[in-house]
Amino acid sequence: MEKKKLVDKKMGNFLFLLCWCVYFASYIGRLNYSSVMSSIIEEGLLSFSQAGSISMVYFFAYGIGQLCNGILGDRLKPQNMIFFGLFCSGLSNLLMGSVRIFSAMAVLWGINGYMQSMIWPPIIRIFAEKYTEERKRKCSVDIASSMAVGTLTSYFLSACAMKWISWQAAFFLAAGVMILIALGWSAGYGAVERFLKPDRAAENALQDRSPDFSENEIFSEKKKTEKRKTDERVAGGKEGAGENGRRQVSLPALIVGSGLAGILLPVMIHGVLKDGITQWVPTYIYDCFDVTNSFSVLVTMILPLINLSGAYMARYADRKHPEEEIRTSVIFFEGALVSLLLLLFFGKYHVFLAVVLFAVITASMMAVNTLYVNMIPLHFEKQGRVAAVSGLLNSVAYIGSAVSTFTIGIMVEKAGWTVTMSSWVVITAVALGICLSMRKRKFS
Repeated sequence: MEKKKLVDKKMGNFLFLLCWCVYFASYIGRLNYSSVMSSIIEEGLLSFSQAGSISMVYFFAYGIGQLCNGILGDRLKPQNMIFFGLFCSGLSNLLMGSVRIFSAMAVLWGINGYMQSMIWPPIIRIFAEKYTEERKRKCSVDIASSMAVGTLTSYFLSACAMKWISWQAAFFLAAGVMILIALGWSAGYGAVERFLKPDRAAENALQDRSPDFSENEIFSEKKKTEKRKTDERVAGGKEGAGENGRRQVSLPALIVGSGLAGILLPVMIHGVLKDGITQWVPTYIYDCFDVTNSFSVLVTMILPLINLSGAYMARYADRKHPEEEIRTSVIFFEGALVSLLLLLFFGKYHVFLAVVLFAVITASMMAVNTLYVNMIPLHFEKQGRVAAVSGLLNSVAYIGSAVSTFTIGIMVEKAGWTVTMSSWVVITAVALGICLSMRKRKFS
């Protein structure tokens, strides 16, 4: 089995920066569509239901891709998957700004979704394999800042494009950013690979004596490697092996045996609330208040800033109650439920009140996302299934996002926003009930 090679503090910071830039770029190329959706509808190119259908295609492609690429992410080289996914996603954005036909837009945005699904599972695998126990959990939380900054940048670029150029320019700008960062990733990760020669990282760490990478941690990692080798000899090669030779447990057996199956519905519901609702916030503001399209997007830009707090609240709660992700998620589902009720009854009275309540809801779901999609998969490194578990949970979440983006458009057209928001209250209560019943479950 290939020896596990850890990065030292300096190279670890550089590698994290590379991953951060990649995930930042991916958000620019996924949220630009929702930002300009109201302009496309106003121009008469798409109806509400057609606009929702395109988002649904994206999320379905992304969700299915997360599952497929999560499994592949434990077998293939992560650097190659990330480059290919981000580069091709940039090309999809480039073409998206060049078409005006519903069917072509749906196909291109679906391709974009699948290509972007190649990015997250390899990133979480890199964290699990290249960092010490404490640092990989820290990186899994800190990466959330790339989502916030990427969302903010996407909204800003889209608002500027609609104000001074056209909605098509939002896709062209995103494509340029993504392709450039994909090329930068390829060059930067090559430098990391050259650094990580056998025993090089351990030697540097011992010389530096950095607080993030101590001699005890190196010794601990060596002991873990020896134990994994012993486990594999005992297993006799009955399970499959990944790209680096780790023993892998069958994914269906892992889902059932670990208890992951019990949280799949709350994971799906959190996807509805985190991404499905976010896709429609600019349109909701434009539809319910007397504002312009560009203003509705600019006002929505406060969401990612508050959302980021959700990731760090999750990290704080995880430190207080380590390895109790489900118990901790109960708090955040409760916060989302209260905020949804306030939005239902009072959100219509002022645009900024509505945006603040949306921000609390999505921040709570960012906390749940951090606990479920970022932290829970780290428990499965020994089984060689970090990328697969992360991909599975992300896949389920984005299936929820896909269904919601389409059904929200239909519900708004047929029944209005009040009925639509009432349905959000009901499903949040269901997720909360499930998490309460499973609050003692641990995945360590």
